[in-house]
Amino acid sequence: MRKLFFAIAALLFSASAFAAVPDMYGIAKMTYRVSSIEMVRDYYGRFLGYKEAFSYPSDKGTVYAFKVNDRQFIEFYVDSEAPSRKDKLASVSIQVASADKMHGFLVEKQWPVSEVSTDGAGEKVVTTKDADGNVIEFVEFTPKGKHMKCAGKYLSDSRISTRIHHAGLPAGKIDGNDPFWIGLLGGKEIVRYEGERGIHYITIGLGTECVEHYFPSDVSFGHVCFQTMDMQETLMTLYSRGGYKMSKPSIGMTKRWNLNIFTPEGAKVEFAEPYSLR
Repeated sequence: MRKLFFAIAALLFSASAFAAVPDMYGIAKMTYRVSSIEMVRDYYGRFLGYKEAFSYPSDKGTVYAFKVNDRQFIEFYVDSEAPSRKDKLASVSIQVASADKMHGFLVEKQWPVSEVSTDGAGEKVVTTKDADGNVIEFVEFTPKGKHMKCAGKYLSDSRISTRIHHAGLPAGKIDGNDPFWIGLLGGKEIVRYEGERGIHYITIGLGTECVEHYFPSDVSFGHVCFQTMDMQETLMTLYSRGGYKMSKPSIGMTKRWNLNIFTPEGAKVEFAEPYSLR
């Protein structure tokens, strides 16, 4: 009976610890520093097929939002140093049910975090950094905010993909006990390969989207990965649009077709099929 009591108590403690993490839904935005919005409009707009939905002011200047789907966006701001910087990816935004609850949770856990604020798009946000120094924003989309107000609009038929699959983030090591994504936010490591090279995927919140860590890597590793159900079709569509250097798809460590291409300024753009080859 004593063993049963402690087993039940441990289970309840574990469940309550997990429940304490405020609801997170997945990747909402990935924000890049670029030297020119004209480059973005040709590469992400014409070549990749995403429509520019809106812009808004920020402390970095005007932010331009290109729409992947009703809950995911790729955003850009102009930075004259962008061509010489390796860290093209400026931040990753995770959608949360409540920015206030996330702020309270991080304060309680003594993890450094900004105050809750309303950004230029009308969304509630808090900002922090993960254990490797990557800027992570938690965003609560609001009914009056620009992201929700454009629901159903700017969904181009020429989008090369309709979903961000994962965010690739630089990490110092492959860590199954990552203090931020796993230890703090309760993410689960679902893929791990180690050796001369290593890779692992950690789930984000309630959904299926992940953070990817790769070793060895540096800050230039930061990238968006789009899901494709048909790599050959994706490849032929991009070839038909022309104007940019292409690469050949390859089989990655996760045994899936991957395609890595790069913007004119060297930012990595990845495509991946969701299923392993059989």
